[in-house]
Amino acid sequence: MNDAIRDVSDAMTIAVGGFGGAGFPEELVRALEDQGRKDLVIISNNAARFERLINSGAVSQIICSFPFGGASATLRESIANAGVELKLLPQGTLSECLRAAGSGLGGVLTRVGFGTSFAEGRSIINVDGTDFILEPPLSADFAFVHAELADRWGNLSMRGTARNFNLVMAMAAATTIAEANQVVEVGHISPDGCDVPGIFVDAVVQCSNLRDARDIRFGLDT
Repeated sequence: MNDAIRDVSDAMTIAVGGFGGAGFPEELVRALEDQGRKDLVIISNNAARFERLINSGAVSQIICSFPFGGASATLRESIANAGVELKLLPQGTLSECLRAAGSGLGGVLTRVGFGTSFAEGRSIINVDGTDFILEPPLSADFAFVHAELADRWGNLSMRGTARNFNLVMAMAAATTIAEANQVVEVGHISPDGCDVPGIFVDAVVQCSNLRDARDIRFGLDT
């Protein structure tokens, strides 16, 4: 794992897949904790699984939808003490901003949060008499994702909720690294079973500990 992430440098932006514990790239993130990086920006649906990375002083900003649910009681304190900037985006907006980056779009127009404090300081665009918040695309230097199966061309297959944001994160990142429970030969994954095409994946590493997304309970796994 350490070799796979050797090119991650200080101040980079890393998109990390996972929906709670389901599909979280545990081993890649644990390897990142050992690298001693600083000023990282983390994009993820949840913040709960980054407490050790935050406490090490590696993180300057977290962009997420669900910061504290299912987290340890100390996470909020850890974020405050480390001076980490927390930027919240509605879940659908987060996904669309990643997709916009991967598709080369200039941003996302959304009504979600308009007319509330969420819209303060954000660009407002009027389209045919209706105001929208303009959210810029979210790109990343690296994406870390977890797969059930990966073949040697980087095609990935996940189970259920473990698919989560993996495709749009891989599209939005300059480099995508996948950890996989099992690495198989090309042709083993059917076209219908491919959740992330290998064109978006730059490296695949075998997990040392097999994990089954069906056995993970949100907020309770370790």
